[in-house]
Amino acid sequence: MALRFFVLLIGVLVVSSCSSSTPTAPSAPRVSGAWLGHATLTSVSGGECVGTTLAGAIGSKDIFSARVQQNDSELAASLTYQGNRTSCLYRGNTANDAVNLNFDSCSEGRIEAFVCANGAVRQLEIIGTRVTAQNTINTGTGSDTTTMNVFAPGSPTPVGVLTVTSQFRWNLLGIPHSDFHIFDGSVRPGYVDGVEIILEEPNEFCTKCGWFQ
Repeated sequence: MALRFFVLLIGVLVVSSCSSSTPTAPSAPRVSGAWLGHATLTSVSGGECVGTTLAGAIGSKDIFSARVQQNDSELAASLTYQGNRTSCLYRGNTANDAVNLNFDSCSEGRIEAFVCANGAVRQLEIIGTRVTAQNTINTGTGSDTTTMNVFAPGSPTPVGVLTVTSQFRWNLLGIPHSDFHIFDGSVRPGYVDGVEIILEEPNEFCTKCGWFQ
């Protein structure tokens, strides 16, 4: 009887030990690499005469390259817009197929001469931007909301604050973030980089890119 009780007790302990093990947390989705995005200007607010002028540019398109480096769920990224000619760095994270990037700094964050509809010339400087995306395997959709100070030429004091939002679709190009030619004429469908081939892009390239033109 004592032996039967001992065997039963061991069985209970084994089952209890197995059932109490901590489940393995799901790994962060892999988003590291080079992405190509197609963006459309969707909303504009503020910005003095710049905002009034850009309201007529809603629907304008641009393309951007995104170079994303990943360490577990933490991200470091750079986004370079071809037509708008801005290039900024971001920090963020990824979880559950979502990407969140927050502004860090810009190597090219100024628009030196934007001409308003009334003829006034304004300079713009990026002071903040947030990028969010929801991915499915190697493609996704998202938004880029950017805030910029608006200056009259020669004045250190902003005359307004502009906020612009664009919606985009981006696709992973299948090459590492460290081996990406940014808008030098080589990034086109079928381009071969060593053993890597950029697949055919499902979205058309814009013929006139950017909304700060």
